[in-house]
Amino acid sequence: MCGRYAIFAAPHRLIELFGSESIPNFPARYNAAPLQDLPIIVKNRIGIARWGLLPPWATEDDKGLCAKMINARSETVMEKPAFRESWGRGRRCLVPVNGFYEWQGEGDHKQAYYIHHERHDVIALAGLWAKQAGLLTFTILTKEADGLIKSIHHRMPVILTPAQAQDWFLADESQARTMIAQAQGVDMRARAVGREVGKVVHDHQGLLQEVPKTASPSRLL
Repeated sequence: MCGRYAIFAAPHRLIELFGSESIPNFPARYNAAPLQDLPIIVKNRIGIARWGLLPPWATEDDKGLCAKMINARSETVMEKPAFRESWGRGRRCLVPVNGFYEWQGEGDHKQAYYIHHERHDVIALAGLWAKQAGLLTFTILTKEADGLIKSIHHRMPVILTPAQAQDWFLADESQARTMIAQAQGVDMRARAVGREVGKVVHDHQGLLQEVPKTASPSRLL
């Protein structure tokens, strides 16, 4: 699952990486959350869409429903009614991020981690977009975790590099599935961060600061 991420790269950096001729203004987000308007890439264009896909059967905006559609399991995306139209019609997008957050553990001992690429300052998360009821929305594709991420959570977003962007948009369905299967989390790094990131009201650079890990229950005894 991917429920929070950070995108604070300057607009000119996204243009440099993804080749768009122009880009709308958007604020830096250190705690990007569902139902927020965020940048996405579709082919050679960078635009703004709301995180949380509005399904094709919706006749009006339904934020409660969209909040449940922030992630789509890549293994079943072609079968699920909410996502199969976007998948079948090749409505793929990339979500540029500097890094994303994941949580390990439960309750008072739940530890947040900020996860980022060891070499690339910006990576792209594979996603799908939809335009319904005049609203542009998106979801992030996920897969079984591997590498470092597997030790934190059993799922992870489908991670691509900017160099793979055009391949993602030019690929046919079979090739897209191959890209998903080959996407890995082995080049990622993680650091423990504070609990503030768990609340949407907090959105500042300090969220990225490393903190001591929360002690596990066994260590407290």
